[in-house]
Amino acid sequence: MDPFSPLYYLQNPIWVFDVDNKKILWANDKSLRLWEATSIEELLNRDLGQDMSAAAAATLLEYQQTFKLNKTIKTWWRFNPKQITKNMLCLFSGIPLTDGRMAMLVEVIADESSLRRDLAFSDCSNLALLFNGDGTFISSNAAFSSCYGKNLVDLSEFIGDIAIAQQWLENAKKNNSFKCNRLCWTGQRHNWFDIEAKWLNDNSQLLLQLVNVTKDKEKLNKEKYNAEHDFLTGLMNRRGISAALKASHHHRSHYSLLFLDLDGFKLVNDSYGHAAGDKLLRAVAIRLLNVVKDKGLVARFGGDEFIIQIEKRNYTTIENFTDQIIKTLSRPFHIKDIGELSISCSIGTANYPDDANNFDTLITQADMAMHRAKQRGRNCYYPFLQEMADALYRKMTLRHHLSQALENHDFELYYQPIIDLNSQQLKGFEALIRWHDELLGQVSPAEFIPLAEETGQIVPLGLWILHSACQQLAYWTQRYAQPFIISINLSRAQLQPNIAQTIEQIIRQYNVNPSQLALEITESTMLQDYCETKPCLDALAAMGIELYLDDFGTGYSSLSQLHELPISTVKLDQSFIQGEHSSNKVIIEATKAICDKLNLKIVAEGVETQAQLNYINQCGFDYCQGYFFSRPLPVYELEEKYFHTPEMSMAAQS
Repeated sequence: MDPFSPLYYLQNPIWVFDVDNKKILWANDKSLRLWEATSIEELLNRDLGQDMSAAAAATLLEYQQTFKLNKTIKTWWRFNPKQITKNMLCLFSGIPLTDGRMAMLVEVIADESSLRRDLAFSDCSNLALLFNGDGTFISSNAAFSSCYGKNLVDLSEFIGDIAIAQQWLENAKKNNSFKCNRLCWTGQRHNWFDIEAKWLNDNSQLLLQLVNVTKDKEKLNKEKYNAEHDFLTGLMNRRGISAALKASHHHRSHYSLLFLDLDGFKLVNDSYGHAAGDKLLRAVAIRLLNVVKDKGLVARFGGDEFIIQIEKRNYTTIENFTDQIIKTLSRPFHIKDIGELSISCSIGTANYPDDANNFDTLITQADMAMHRAKQRGRNCYYPFLQEMADALYRKMTLRHHLSQALENHDFELYYQPIIDLNSQQLKGFEALIRWHDELLGQVSPAEFIPLAEETGQIVPLGLWILHSACQQLAYWTQRYAQPFIISINLSRAQLQPNIAQTIEQIIRQYNVNPSQLALEITESTMLQDYCETKPCLDALAAMGIELYLDDFGTGYSSLSQLHELPISTVKLDQSFIQGEHSSNKVIIEATKAICDKLNLKIVAEGVETQAQLNYINQCGFDYCQGYFFSRPLPVYELEEKYFHTPEMSMAAQS
């Protein structure tokens, strides 16, 4: 009785192969066409070992060991019946013979879905190479020979390194097998292979079973390239230059990192469109590459920002190198369909390892230095200084604590008296915000107010000041019945169309007389976006609120506009009062004359000495404030000093 007869009626080609004797022991009739056989008898009489390579034979012997573990193997196998090459997806499994040996059951898979799924591997798997104990090439299987020929000499030629070849042999002998991935020479070209190496103890040979993964590797390399390069300019991006520095010798050499930002690039985009801006960025990239050449690396950080890395041995001084870049980019660019465009750049530099020993920190430092270059007038370079990092850390800490202080109401209002020089009486107080932080201590308004304006926190902070000052004014008015004015500083961000409505609600809430409230606004704030600001100021003045022009002389006044604004009082900046240069007196007297002509009252800020007081009295100033009379005081001190008697004379104040 035929022991394999139950397999006969399977629809796929199937046969039993005697691995030891290289003969087919049994086959179904579906196998005849695959083997180009005229009959089953003729097929069983063939000696398949006659044309089988040593590598293929060794591979089948390895398969036998797999079968003993009750495992199957699914792989593409190349057949050459009567010199006709056929590539079939096969399922190999072990089948015991009556004499106790293990044969191989081969089934050719004919399911279309399986074929489609595995087709991608048909030309890159089931490759085998056989080497002897000293690495000499013995043989390749038909699949390898068909793809790459039989031109190999030895293992070291295949993997491209004599020392590594020796390591492979020793590793295989010691551990029986290992796996790796490597770019190898096939005798015709280089290819990437996933390699499984096995040591054949019986013959002292090394068998390499290979899968060609070149396409996958190339795809990964392409994806890696795209991920590390800027699509627009072709330069490396931040990720790319970081990887390049880590992968090269640069991390062992002293180098400078330049952070470059184009000046005026936004104007190009706004004027000519983003297409023109893209052309300009590509032109900038070309010029930077021409300057740097092989001395370093160039990358586009993003937008109109670029990064340059250059080793210190490749330039004389960083000043000369940055000057060369600035001059190169200052030359006009000819942009097709646009004409000539001119730009400049600002550059910040940081040094490895003097300033930092990692790329990300260097980028941050060079960026800080670049912004300092912007502040110093642009079209220049500036080196990183440690004080910049300290200032940034302080700023970040302040920003965080400022948010918490807003939530916890950690601010306090101090009040500084304003004196009426004509009546020798108290005109009122200026409300000044103070902040004491548990960790940071007393934080100056000169430090946290600009930060609040930058972050937008000035709006809720300003609203808190308005509420607090009006509430305090209402309390003092009710208790002491003194007709004085409290002035409050207003920021540009608060001058929104609804500001008058907001302040009117606050006044009503605390039952404050609008005539007792003054708002101090700087001249730059008043004149910035003049057309939008003027309606806001007119609405506030219509409510009966006084408007003070603060820090006069420090901004860019336009008298033709100032006289159209509903201002009642000008506050001359303290720098003129305290200055000793003769020109200060000229400015003081000229300001007084202008205010007289415009029918404006005038306040002298920062009066600290009797001589200063005498001079402004001589000039005919209306009001003054300063440390000569009083520093800004908290509420309890101010009440003790000014509200303990009905009379608040100038003598009592001093």
